[in-house]
Parts: sequence; C-alpha cells; structure tokens
Amino acid sequence: MLNANHATSTFSPSERRIVFLTSVIGFVAAYAASQMAHMLPFVRLSFDLTEGEMSLMFAGIRAASLLGVLFAMTADRTGRRKPILAAFALMAFGSLMTAFIPSVVVFAISQALVRISVVAIASLSIVLIAEELSPGVRAFGIGIYGLAGSLGVGLGLVLLPVAEATEDAWRILFALATLGFLVFPLLSRFLPESRAFRPAPAIPFTKALGMGLSKHFWPLAGVAFFVAAFSSPAFDFVLERLINGLEWESGAARFLLIVFSGVGAVGLLVGGKLADRVGRKPTTIAALAIGLVGGVGFYLLDSGWFLAASIFLATFGATMLTPSFGAQRSELFPTRVRATASAWITNVAIAGSISGFMVGAVLIDRIGIAPTVATLGAGVLIAIFLVTRLPETRGMDLVRKPVHR
Repeated sequence: MLNANHATSTFSPSERRIVFLTSVIGFVAAYAASQMAHMLPFVRLSFDLTEGEMSLMFAGIRAASLLGVLFAMTADRTGRRKPILAAFALMAFGSLMTAFIPSVVVFAISQALVRISVVAIASLSIVLIAEELSPGVRAFGIGIYGLAGSLGVGLGLVLLPVAEATEDAWRILFALATLGFLVFPLLSRFLPESRAFRPAPAIPFTKALGMGLSKHFWPLAGVAFFVAAFSSPAFDFVLERLINGLEWESGAARFLLIVFSGVGAVGLLVGGKLADRVGRKPTTIAALAIGLVGGVGFYLLDSGWFLAASIFLATFGATMLTPSFGAQRSELFPTRVRATASAWITNVAIAGSISGFMVGAVLIDRIGIAPTVATLGAGVLIAIFLVTRLPETRGMDLVRKPVHR
C-alpha cells in the first residue's frame, strides 16, 4: 500500500528509539559474527587445519544456522520482540563457549549457536525496523542499523593484535562478545513490540507461497543465494589471503581493512538515501555491480593500492545493498508471514554461502583462492538479472490503521 502521507524524511522520537536499540543489537551481533572470519588465520593454525578443511567447517557451521528460521516462525506467531531478545542471549552464550572450551568440536558447535542467533537477529531486526519506520526513512534506518554492524566488525579488526599475543589469545576476542549480557537489561526494558504485528492465526509459509507470494519470494531468494555464494568465501578469506597468501604483516593487513572498509561502509548511508529517494531496484542493481568489481578485484590484484581500491568498492557495494534489499524484502510480504519470509530468504542465502564454501573446499586447494572467488562471482550477474524481475516498493506503508466502528 502506497501512502504519500508517510513519506517524511526525518525520524520521529519513537523511530529514533527503535533505530538506536536495534543498532546496539546490530553492533554486538556483528562483532560476534565477524570473529570467526577475523580469527581464521589463528584458529586454523591453532587446530592445524588446511584452508580447505577450514572452508568445510565454515560450511557446516552455516548449515546449522538454518535453524534460525525457528525464531522467525515464532515471531510471526507471538511478536518480534521476544525472539530477538532470545536470539541475542543465545549469541552471547555461544561466544562464551567458544572462548573457554578449547576443542575444535566445541568451536564448531559454539560458533554454530552464534550463527543461528545472528541469522535470527539480522532478519528480525530488519523486519522490526521496517515495520516501525515510515516509508520515507525506512531504508535509511536500515542503513544506520547496518552501519552499527559495520562498526562492530571494525572493532574486531582494531582488537586483532590481541590475538597475536599468545597461541590461544584469539579466544579473548570471542569472550568480548559475551559483554552483550550487559546490555540485555536495557534491551529487555525498552525494545518495543512492532506496531504492525497483530496476533492472528498462523499461515503455513508453503500455503502463503501458493497464494501468490512465490512470484516475489523466488527472485528475492535467488538474489540472496548467488550473492552469499560469492560474498561469504570472498569475505571470510580476506585476512587469510593478505597474511598467509601475500605474506603481509597482520598489522598492515588490519590497517588496510580498517581504513578502506571503514570508508566503504558509507555505502550504508548512501544506499539508504538512494533507496528512499530513487528506488529499491536501481540502488540494488548498482550495489551488486560495484560489489562484484571490488570483490573479484581483491583476489586478482596484488598491488597494495589496487587491493585498497578493491576493498573500498567491495565494501561500498555490499553495504549499499543492505538497506535497499532489506527494505524491499520486507515490503513485498504481508505482516503475518513477513518475518518467516525474511528468514527463509536468509536461509536460502545461508544455502548459498554453504554452496560457496563447498565449492571452496573442492577448488581452493586445487586452483587457489583467486580463481575460485572469480568463478563464484559469475552468480552475481544472475542476481542482477533477478532484481530486474521484482516490482519497485519505494513508499509502501506497512502499518495498517485500526478500523474504528
């Protein structure tokens, strides 16, 4: 439903509150989620694993994270607030296990718990923001949430030298994610329930697809799959390529990532503004193209300046995609199945990342990381085509006014 009356371009007090609280959640969750990739060079050597074996472990952990859809299904039945809080607590607990139990098996299990919770947090937070914010600032609000997540990832990079202190010092950085327990009382007290949510009989998602939603679901799912298949290995092996592949000092690698990915994170704000003013589709297409150029360039080029430019473009494209695609996938589904639809799209993305890592497990040890990532990049071109098949949703109102009799 389009509603010009809601096309404001500034946040109301209640909208500022929801953006702040979800940004706190996003910051902590992104920090916790990124540690597995940041610690890859140290964890791999600590457990004496090959790059291919590490890729296989990553695939298994992502497979477990498919269970995050259970939180979303609960959210469509009972509301958004409680599942988000439950997932946040699980994330902190999984990080605690990773830090204090020295076993490769426990590492995989505990990081699977973190991934399950982070997947739930990501999909439900975007749904909550989309339902609480007016159309004129919706994508921009999602962009701010994404920026908070980028800051969480950046904090992990800043603290990376801690992992070099001793053989097991990398566990300290996982332990820091358990500080999420400290902000839990704040979230529990002030995080509101969605204004759009109304208790109603559940609709099986398969039935909802049969009622016409499949025409939107499958293109969105396809975009999520191909983007994740490319971006997950490309992101998780960045430090591995710089430190163990190109033999950079970890300090130099960290500096490169902090500076140029930090600057590239402005794509979250640019993407949010463009999506709200120009439209979701053109913003998404531009973001995919920019991210593809940067992601492939990082693995094909060796010069420091070209690597820096590639990191900037890859980050700018990836972050620019977050608000436009996040808003569109929320706007194309009705409230009663919105969280579940968002979670299943996320699950398809997880399947894409698993596929990408499985391709990595087969190809990386044979032909190398760079050709493998370039091969996976072809899927992003398919994603761009699928975006053109979707309707434009800019200006759509997600909150139905109650009817007074």
